[in-house]
Amino acid sequence: MPGRVTKGAVARPRALRYRTGAVRRVVHRTETAAEVIGPLAPGVRVTGLTAGQFSAIDAMEHMVDELGPAVVRISTWTTGLYDIERAAAIRQEGRITGMRVLLDRGTFEKSPKYAGPLIAALGVEAFRCLSVHANVIIVCGTRGAAVMRSSMNLNKNLRTEQFDIDVCDDVAGFYTAWFDALWDESGRSQDNRAIIRAVYDRWDPQAAKPAGKEGERPAQKPARVKLHDVAFDLSELGL
Repeated sequence: MPGRVTKGAVARPRALRYRTGAVRRVVHRTETAAEVIGPLAPGVRVTGLTAGQFSAIDAMEHMVDELGPAVVRISTWTTGLYDIERAAAIRQEGRITGMRVLLDRGTFEKSPKYAGPLIAALGVEAFRCLSVHANVIIVCGTRGAAVMRSSMNLNKNLRTEQFDIDVCDDVAGFYTAWFDALWDESGRSQDNRAIIRAVYDRWDPQAAKPAGKEGERPAQKPARVKLHDVAFDLSELGL
């Protein structure tokens, strides 16, 4: 029987799912993203550990299914063609209404054989590049907005992984403002230092000084972001 303790051994649960405060903690080495993460609704917070049995694209699909149709923003160091093709298929089905992907310049622009198939799957306007190592997925759907921060790249790796998901408009708005600022600046410049400075100085009160050298812009204090102000759809991407 589950939970029975036998002599010399302690029965262990197949999976750990319990609440401490408002956080659902999950640990498993074989279950799928949907099984491990569980139901998502506004106010839900999940923190978890896996053995790499699912990837960030699996988690993203579950988030979209729980909260969508949705606009999706992805920041990742690297991805595989299979994962981008899956995202494109989900978009074709109408579960994703818009998608933008920030990829690290070193793993994208320097390899045409790698970048070409990704562009063919989603279109060139779906990608922008800069120095990025943050693995963040933002899902803004009709039934709620969520952010996942994790060790996972989009592609699957059979290694220990961790993730945190917040279904919260405020948290989603915070990360969306960060993502969109990186998106905008990486569209203006290929200078990684200039991009990072322009974006991060918006949150640094010490950087809020008048422009010095010609061409430099003063840092802007970020306004409180509302999700309806940051939505986009495919028509904006020209696809």
